[in-house]
Amino acid sequence: MKLSFCVWGFSDIGHDEVSAILGVNPSKIFVEGERMNPKFTRLAKENGWFIDAPTDRYAPFNEKMDALLDIIESNKEGFESISRKYYCEFSCAIYIYNDEESTPSVHLGSRYTSVTKTLNIEFDVDLYCSQNS
Repeated sequence: MKLSFCVWGFSDIGHDEVSAILGVNPSKIFVEGERMNPKFTRLAKENGWFIDAPTDRYAPFNEKMDALLDIIESNKEGFESISRKYYCEFSCAIYIYNDEESTPSVHLGSRYTSVTKTLNIEFDVDLYCSQNS
């Protein structure tokens, strides 16, 4: 499972300004019109700025969400100013590789609700399944 906080669609400020306002460096950025990944030809349709949950990749969802909420709550004013102007979301990608693997639990508690209500942050989930033949 991968969990990130994302800012999309800003064109009046740069990625460095987003970082300065939020007080944290991104894990990844997309620049409109440039390749999203050097290995592929797909171009970014808009600017994007991302923070991946700073936890072990196998950590449970609640640990990942708590880590991102810690970052947001440490600079709520900065995140509020960005979320008022630009589209912000938590992006959750869940990968299931076979039928025997248990589906990870995704629970959004009161702390999440409080932060997202104030900051108007959306939640997006993508589920990727592959089965071994």
